[in-house]
Amino acid sequence: MKTNFIRKATSSELIPQDEFVIEKEVVIDKDLFECFIKDPLNDYDFIKENLEHMFRDNLSVFHCIFVTSDSHDFGILVESEGYHYARYTAYLPKVAIK
Repeated sequence: MKTNFIRKATSSELIPQDEFVIEKEVVIDKDLFECFIKDPLNDYDFIKENLEHMFRDNLSVFHCIFVTSDSHDFGILVESEGYHYARYTAYLPKVAIK
C-alpha cells in the first residue's frame, strides 16, 4: 500500500480542506491513465473535451472531473481552470465515491 507523506505537516495539510463536487467521471484506457498520472501537466484531449465540467464556484467549491481507468482502484480529481492540463489535482480512491 502506498500514500504520500508530507514532511513536517501542518494541520491544514493533514486534514482535507477543499470542498468538491464530481461533475463527471471520465474513464480512460489503462495506458493513457498511466501516462496521465506520470505527467499530469501535459495537455490531454479528455481534459479539453470536459472544460465545461470544471470550475470553482463563488463558495470556493471545486467542480471537477474524476479521471480513472477500469484497471485502477483510484482516480484523480481534476479542475483545469480552463487549461488543457490538470492544473488542480487530488488523489481519490474509488471506494470514496461509491
